[in-house]
Amino acid sequence: MDFGALKRSIRFKMLGGILILELLMVAVFSGVLLTSARKDLALNATKAVERSQGAYNLILQGDAKMLSAAMDSFSTNAAVRQVYAEHQDRQKLLDAVKDIYQMNKSRYGITHLYFIDKDGSCFLRAHDPGNFGDQIQRDTFLQSRAAGKTVSGIELGKTAFALRVVTPYIHAGNLIGFLEFGEEIDHFDQLVKRETGVDVAVMVDKRFLDEAQYRKTMKAAGKTDSWGQFKDFVMVSTTLSDARTASALVSEDDFRRTAAPEYFGTMEQRGASLAKGAFPLKDSSGKQVGVVLTLNDVTSMKRNERQAMWTLVLITALVFAGSFVLALAYLRVELLGPLVQLAGQAKEISMGNVDLKLETDREDEIGLLIRAFERMRVSLKKSLAMLTQQA
Repeated sequence: MDFGALKRSIRFKMLGGILILELLMVAVFSGVLLTSARKDLALNATKAVERSQGAYNLILQGDAKMLSAAMDSFSTNAAVRQVYAEHQDRQKLLDAVKDIYQMNKSRYGITHLYFIDKDGSCFLRAHDPGNFGDQIQRDTFLQSRAAGKTVSGIELGKTAFALRVVTPYIHAGNLIGFLEFGEEIDHFDQLVKRETGVDVAVMVDKRFLDEAQYRKTMKAAGKTDSWGQFKDFVMVSTTLSDARTASALVSEDDFRRTAAPEYFGTMEQRGASLAKGAFPLKDSSGKQVGVVLTLNDVTSMKRNERQAMWTLVLITALVFAGSFVLALAYLRVELLGPLVQLAGQAKEISMGNVDLKLETDREDEIGLLIRAFERMRVSLKKSLAMLTQQA
């Protein structure tokens, strides 16, 4: 049979339609699997961002409790309270607290110790004795003064963040000022990575930083000055080995619209698949001052999902191929075979062989067709017999 005849055959039409339908089903099923794999990746990546935020918050809460405990211990020192209550000799107060401050610094990581007067002026910075007399306007202090209780939270200074705990300082039943302990939190990034395995980069809106102070601090610490890397944001700390990687993560528009943990897709870097995300960074007043970018290695996850997807696609293709073969065999036995046989018998009848009886026990459409041909054969045989008699 040539191709033109093949195209006109019922076998070609039926099996071609089945083949096209099954190929379409394979394509649709593959698309569903791919979409499902991408959704799973996005869900897992978003959960990784949420875990990073949770770890960040837990570390803050833990360190806030530690600072509060250290402050409670410090505030019980009657000799220091007495010196500060006299409010005359700043050097005497520094001499009284410097050993205690160093001990708390080495034991708890405290980097700032303030004595703040009731009017908000700084009487002494134990960590920077030459800097005093300025007005403290940080939210933690204002909240503590307004509520008359201990308040903690992270606050942005001129160059970076610090965790601060402020408490009213009481001597002989009277308020004599306020104590403030502070801890720089740039090491939190490493703690988050250790807990979650996710790299992070803290990005701060430049409106809340002092450029000159930032550049001076970065230079003194021997750290990378990334002030010019972004237009409106600056990286203050990161666990990334290459700080420039942050510029490939998300755009500044993404920084601005990050109000909750978000997933921004994946990127390929040095043969690895990395999921990009971010969560908002807020200070003690609840004001969002930046975002924490996250970079989670999902290479193995994508590889496993890809392998699983291709395995399912292969299984699906094999199932459909098997079903096609079964459909072909079924059509050959139940439809095409009987039709071809009937066509041959009809040809014999057309050539005058009307004695070939057509029999079937089928009750379907093919059976009806065979019985119709049998009635036609019988009628034709009778007609031929009558014509023979007349002749």
